[in-house]
Amino acid sequence: MSTGNIPLFELDVAVPSQLYMIEYSLVERGSLPFVPDFLLKLLHVADFLPQEVARFFGFSRKELDHAVSSFLSSGEVEYRKDGRIGLTSKGRALFIDTETSPMRESIVDRRKQFCFDLLTFSYLGNQSMSGRDSRTLRLSVDREKVAESQSLAKDSFQTNIHEIYKKGHLVDDRPRGETPEIYKLSDCSKRKDFVYKIVEVLSLNAGTYQFAFEDQDGLPESDTYIRARTEALGSACGSNNINQISKIANLLEDEHTLRLLENEGVNSERLALLALDELQGHGSESDKRRLYGSLQLKRNWQTIFETLKSAVEADGNEEAELIWLAPSCHDLWGKCERHGQALSELHELFSKHQSAKNGLKVYVPLPDDRDNRAKNTARRENEEVGEGLFGFIESDELSPLEVLLLKDHFVAVLYHFTDPARYPTPVPVGFFSNNADDLARVQSLVTSTLKEYTNAGVPRDLGPLKRK
Repeated sequence: MSTGNIPLFELDVAVPSQLYMIEYSLVERGSLPFVPDFLLKLLHVADFLPQEVARFFGFSRKELDHAVSSFLSSGEVEYRKDGRIGLTSKGRALFIDTETSPMRESIVDRRKQFCFDLLTFSYLGNQSMSGRDSRTLRLSVDREKVAESQSLAKDSFQTNIHEIYKKGHLVDDRPRGETPEIYKLSDCSKRKDFVYKIVEVLSLNAGTYQFAFEDQDGLPESDTYIRARTEALGSACGSNNINQISKIANLLEDEHTLRLLENEGVNSERLALLALDELQGHGSESDKRRLYGSLQLKRNWQTIFETLKSAVEADGNEEAELIWLAPSCHDLWGKCERHGQALSELHELFSKHQSAKNGLKVYVPLPDDRDNRAKNTARRENEEVGEGLFGFIESDELSPLEVLLLKDHFVAVLYHFTDPARYPTPVPVGFFSNNADDLARVQSLVTSTLKEYTNAGVPRDLGPLKRK
């Protein structure tokens, strides 16, 4: 059996960051223009009489005086007692780090923008990213760090000066030679707040059977970042829901999923073996195959959307009805850029077909019918679907379940396993089926639940979440 990582859940993490304008002075060493460069090279070999130097360059005496005047005034060249021209100790210092070309130091003032995150003050580049943090897990930062951010940014600028120079952000020209020395930091002022997005992918290692985020360089490997991410996930991942999943799998007669369960959660070794088998194309049922990972993952969404597109376009004048029901057992559903892309594709597909334009319904869970803040969040995070966004009051019976159902055609079902002690993020596992019995069971479960009334006497189906 081959080993490797099996991606299961993609998540965009938003790290609060700031863009600063920094004014600084650098001690830069640069080469000289052609004639001065060769003049110093000549005098570096030996002292010469003025007429010898003039003859070498083809200068008149007046042109020679002009050529050496700046070096005489800077103290790098002098006339000897014997009348010859030669380098002073200051002039010879221009050749200390090189035997071929003189390099002169100069103080250059610059004013540029630089970005740092507010967690670790790692250098993020010289351009701020998108300021939107919808569809992300936003990390919290220490208030003291925010209050002292300008001072901390200056410190980080000096600490990361070599990295900044290598990226070509410190000076106007391409990096060459050693990093210039900072002569003075004049000012550092905050110009803009933004969020730096990190795409995190939870995978199951098929060799070790461990759930972990895939390795990344830079900020994601910082202990401070990892602690902040763990804290944010702990409050967003829900609790152990193995009993609820077991009940739903029994109700849907999903023996395959039931075989994955153990006392406290999913059997990771069995899951890895079956997932690899499915991903390598060894699935045995023609009208039903297993799903591993979020629907929005590229490998899942590409297949599902192509099947959906073919069904909608083949229906002719028949009205296509699609329900996408989100789970309520955690707060991380749709927290990635791929979610927005998937919604856009759905909206475009259904908008193209007159008979299907009202057939798209994306249902998101809400705590109750009066939670306007939750409604506004749902609208922001699912804006691409437009009038196809619907709300429903959370149901304990359906909380781990995600369903994408195209009436009379197919159904995709995912059970979202949650347990912060076992999985850093939800672990979605389920099936895709066009079997009539599977469609009937899932449709009956979803429809009957949405038709319920809550204990407060409110319909569970809240209808379209239209903006007022």
